[in-house]
Amino acid sequence: MLIAWLVAQILQLVFESFGTPDWAIKTVLVLLVAGLPFALFFAWVYEITPEGIKRDKEVNRSQPITLKTIERLKNKLPAAGQLYSLIYKSRCKGVANWDLVNSVLATSSRNNPKDEITGVLVATETHFLQVLEGEYEVLNATFERIARDTRHDTVQLISFGQMEERQFADWAMHGIGLFNLNQEMEAKLSSMFGEDNGNIRLPSTSQEVMDLLNMLLSEE
Repeated sequence: MLIAWLVAQILQLVFESFGTPDWAIKTVLVLLVAGLPFALFFAWVYEITPEGIKRDKEVNRSQPITLKTIERLKNKLPAAGQLYSLIYKSRCKGVANWDLVNSVLATSSRNNPKDEITGVLVATETHFLQVLEGEYEVLNATFERIARDTRHDTVQLISFGQMEERQFADWAMHGIGLFNLNQEMEAKLSSMFGEDNGNIRLPSTSQEVMDLLNMLLSEE
């Protein structure tokens, strides 16, 4: 009843502002009043539940609706064993080289096997691009550690989603440095992805990342 009254007051102000005839205002008011019994009837007969709209007598009152909703949300958590892929890129604080890449690979080789993480790291002199594969919780925790690493900044998450199978199952972490490419490959990559301060620009979409990796790995 309160909502109908508020709607009527608002409509009356709007109609008066536009010079609407009195009969139009009265017609709307009559329709609002006529619809009130139907609204009360449906509110009494039906109940909104986490499973959708149900008749009131079909709702189990032995358990609060909020607890049912929480249970349904729990059921949507990632299933154990479900694989995820995480892709990010970042900017190196100094000048990246093979010594820095090998340092990152050494850390990954120690930590990733116990967490069953696999992946690939690509580096230019100015940026890193990394693909990580594993279960949800360990990937999330690993990415939090990576984001705090002082060797880089401007960390950009490109994608984080489910996958059917690992693309890089053979490597706890494989390293690719774009420091000394042959001229043909460097020209090809620059043409496809552009340049950034004289270096090949690392892509910012998951599809481009996979295209880049397919090209680089096919040359190894």
